[in-house]
Amino acid sequence: MNNKWAIPLVIIFAVLFVLVVAYIDDNPDAIDHSGERMSFNVSSGSSDLTKVIKNIKTLPYYEGYDEGTVDWMESLGNKQVVFGDDAIVIMDGFEAMKIPYDVDVTDAYVYNYFTANVVENHGLGVEHTTVYYVKNIKFTGQEIVGNGLA
Repeated sequence: MNNKWAIPLVIIFAVLFVLVVAYIDDNPDAIDHSGERMSFNVSSGSSDLTKVIKNIKTLPYYEGYDEGTVDWMESLGNKQVVFGDDAIVIMDGFEAMKIPYDVDVTDAYVYNYFTANVVENHGLGVEHTTVYYVKNIKFTGQEIVGNGLA
């Protein structure tokens, strides 16, 4: 009688294991950096998270975005967002104030550098973009690079 239940139980556990592994491996671009201190290079200026989410849901550039990641972003509430290469970095307003954005330049790009602790990160599923939620920002510098038009 024990053998009668053993085979179905093994099959059920095997299916559950495959489902869990498939869920975890669903987004290979999203490496878990939670708890890690990372360096970021972002463009100048921040945006409200609600506006960024609206853009993700409506702009063709973000077509095919991961809905679970956007649901997570919505759960974060009133936050600020900065953009880097292949990264969307979310933080609260106090943390965003640590990054200077008051540089007014023409024909140039402004890059801000900082380190921060990653609270959580998820893959957006678009152009290898990872979304980071960070805290404890430490501004490390700024670079202004001409765009060749001046």
